Amino acid sequence: MQAAPAPIPTQRLDALALRILGIYDLSEPPVPIETILQHPPKELLPTAVDITDLSLVFGIGEHRYEYRVAVARLLYRELCRYKDEHNESLPYTNDAARYFAAALLIPAEWALKYIRRPLSNLQQISEAFQVPEYMMASRLAQMGKRVRGM
Repeated sequence: MQAAPAPIPTQRLDALALRILGIYDLSEPPVPIETILQHPPKELLPTAVDITDLSLVFGIGEHRYEYRVAVARLLYRELCRYKDEHNESLPYTNDAARYFAAALLIPAEWALKYIRRPLSNLQQISEAFQVPEYMMASRLAQMGKRVRGM
């Protein structure tokens, strides 16, 4: 019998994403994820991550912004290698990496602003955040929200 997967520490991952956004004083999309990975906050990640090889793996994909999602997941993997301020490691699972990528690239507060705009639809919001539509739909569903095109 397989053990149940460990729950994703969503509050902790949301807080980490918001902390990173605060360090860079970001307040609107799109999040400059490549810059963050190449120049990470020293207190969270002491060295930059070389992303040159990622372009070989994620050159042309099915989804236009899949590369940005991969970079955000890579950032999470690198953060998991270090301990946080409470000397605790972040749990690395694919689900946690996907959740963190969504929390960082689509902060809930920002998404709520965009869905309040009249006549906004999934494609427009995805473009504004520069994420694939499936990711935006998933993030909005996590938040219990819907827009046209979902």
